[in-house]
Amino acid sequence: MVLAVTVLGTGVVYLDQSALNVALPHIQVALNADVGGLQWVIDVYILVLAVLLLIGGALGDRYGRVRVYIIGMVIFVAASMFAGTANSVGMLVAARALQGVGGSLLVPGGLAIINATVASERRGQMLGAWGAFSPLIVLTGPLIGGWMVDHVSWRAVFYLNVPLGAIACFIAMRYVPESRDEQRHGPLDWLGVATLMTGLGGLLFGLIEGPHFGWGAPLVVGALVLGAAGMIAFVFAELRAASPLMPLRLFRNRTFTGINLMTLIHYFALSSVFFFLTLNLQQAQGYMAFQAGLAQMPSSLALMLLSRTAGKLTDRIGPIPLMTAGVLLNCLGLFLLSRIGIDVNYWTTFFPAILVFGVGLGLMVVPLTAVALGALPSRYSGIASGLNNAVSRVAQMSAVAVFGAVMVSGFRAGLITRTAALPLDEAARAQLLSDARNLGATMPPPGLSPETTLATQMAIRLAFVDGFRQIMLIAMVMTLAGLIVMLALVRYQPVPETAASETIPSAVES
Repeated sequence: MVLAVTVLGTGVVYLDQSALNVALPHIQVALNADVGGLQWVIDVYILVLAVLLLIGGALGDRYGRVRVYIIGMVIFVAASMFAGTANSVGMLVAARALQGVGGSLLVPGGLAIINATVASERRGQMLGAWGAFSPLIVLTGPLIGGWMVDHVSWRAVFYLNVPLGAIACFIAMRYVPESRDEQRHGPLDWLGVATLMTGLGGLLFGLIEGPHFGWGAPLVVGALVLGAAGMIAFVFAELRAASPLMPLRLFRNRTFTGINLMTLIHYFALSSVFFFLTLNLQQAQGYMAFQAGLAQMPSSLALMLLSRTAGKLTDRIGPIPLMTAGVLLNCLGLFLLSRIGIDVNYWTTFFPAILVFGVGLGLMVVPLTAVALGALPSRYSGIASGLNNAVSRVAQMSAVAVFGAVMVSGFRAGLITRTAALPLDEAARAQLLSDARNLGATMPPPGLSPETTLATQMAIRLAFVDGFRQIMLIAMVMTLAGLIVMLALVRYQPVPETAASETIPSAVES
């Protein structure tokens, strides 16, 4: 029942996120939305979810993990019903923000319940079972959402959460024991909440909107400065708080600090892979959208099939060997991707690279989660889960922005090289480089001869592959850096449940 509650909690969050993508064209027509409105339908959910994850985990530790989980599910279901009745983009964006609030209580809450109720010697196996279901949900989301959009309505994508949420709440109330941190008393650290929301909110808003408005735009610069100031204020607030939202002394624990730093580096590197791989398959290789989705399935299937085995091996031999093997396989997959050109055979190029990369994820994800949750006693489960989830979300969103800028730069440099020998006048070259922000969707300038147009189209595809190769190699180097951080800092040993709160860091380090 604990597993069911955890899968349903994370399931509605990820199912809704993946299923909504296929409904966006229908939402655009139904609500007369522009592209900016659609971007905020997606971005506001990710923004609110990432900002509040740590807060949601801390609330569970303090007030009861099952109680906070149920409250989060009720908020998420109510927001889903609100989204299903939206008659304007503004209403839909507001509903998505409210969904983010509910999701921030569900995601850390479910994993914290596992950590607090399952014995440490079986925790890896349970996390492996959870890890096997999560990619399955992500895989089925677009299929279920597409069927509902085609045969019912785009609104049905949101209404699907209602029965799932009702089942989850019933199981949680009936079968899952309550748990909380009995040593946390006093009022919630509201100053910490406010400064953390300001800091993460400003930074994430700036990173999300930087590519849209321009990195020098006053709104973006102001958001980034406000975010940095908020994070500095958060540190000072936590140092002075009697009952801090995030006890900073926990970072004296090398394993806790190391695994979250490794998560930040690793997810930052890997989050660029699927984003640019999808563009590569469609814009450079000429795949249809459905074909591009199928082409990436070996990775998700490998992750799903290996998660339970990885969980059992984590309990048996420990997480470090599995994470090391997983990261090295990720690096091999990235290297193979960096060697692929255009007009290649999928089965001898993309398939082995994507499969190896997926096997690496299958060996790495569950042990990493086990270390992130097990580095501290179970009474800190909410904080540990919330922080690790927040770190991965921040890494994922910032990676697209940062690697996007690197990719545009590499693509533009490739265009200059690839078109150097073509008979293009200065105006045509200037227009081509000006449109380089569109990456593989860049079009040849009008007025060219048919032969030059074809040659320019080929140069655009080759330039995209040049940039893609550069991104894959950078991601590979960063992934290796994350492995070095892990090997240097992480000394994993599940913390005894009786460990005293004030001796946690030294006990873990010893």
